[in-house]
Amino acid sequence: MIKDISYSAYILPVRDGQVALLKYGENGYGFIGGRLDDGEDFKTALRRELTEELGETASVLADNAVEIPVPYAFHHPNPERAQKRGAWAEEHHFFIAHIPADMGLDFCEERTEEIKVVWMSPDDLLHPEINPFDDMREFCMAHILPNLNCRFSMSLRPEYYEMLKSGEKDIELRLYDEKRRRMQNGDLVLIYNAKNPVEYLRTRIVRMHIARSFADLSAKISMPRTGFASLNSLMAAIAQLYDPDVESKYGIVGIEIEIVG
Repeated sequence: MIKDISYSAYILPVRDGQVALLKYGENGYGFIGGRLDDGEDFKTALRRELTEELGETASVLADNAVEIPVPYAFHHPNPERAQKRGAWAEEHHFFIAHIPADMGLDFCEERTEEIKVVWMSPDDLLHPEINPFDDMREFCMAHILPNLNCRFSMSLRPEYYEMLKSGEKDIELRLYDEKRRRMQNGDLVLIYNAKNPVEYLRTRIVRMHIARSFADLSAKISMPRTGFASLNSLMAAIAQLYDPDVESKYGIVGIEIEIVG
């Protein structure tokens, strides 16, 4: 039976200004990753595909990968192609992972053809010999290449996304958890509308305002910059989202950001 749509997760490792792809002998190039199995989410599928293709040590790349919020979506041009792929349409979701200089990537899955990891310039993704599909090259030009330097992503509720976009808000409040502790001033962050991910902004971290609690943070920054008129309005909203024990465990950070594109 042909599915209406299938979903895939692909990851682009980035290091020293280059990106990693797979080279399939004389049969061209492909991205690292593959289709989701039943019941998988995208990060779970990435971990599985990374483990199968590059080994278990590479699976950690999925944990800190930055998702490109816009998928590459298409319909197959004819029933024969749909039959071969098992679906009438496909959505490919892409992730970016910045990897340390000493981390090696080697293809280890047993296949009949020779497959290896190759490093290339990001601009090579626009070359027909590397990427033969016109619409895929357009997708790379519009959504992958401009965001390769982003090290984090965050989703915002529509009302806060619009406030950030308009300049009414420039500080995003979060728990100072493991992810946020890796953020540094100057890092690029991809911020997207949680209800409409095709709307996204590239931003840069200006400053990390760290405090023990939301109340302590409110003494350091102007509350309207966070999208809340007062500490009372913030705490009323926070009560719906966070357990007080979680707040005391991690602490709080106000991520001051500026839009860069």
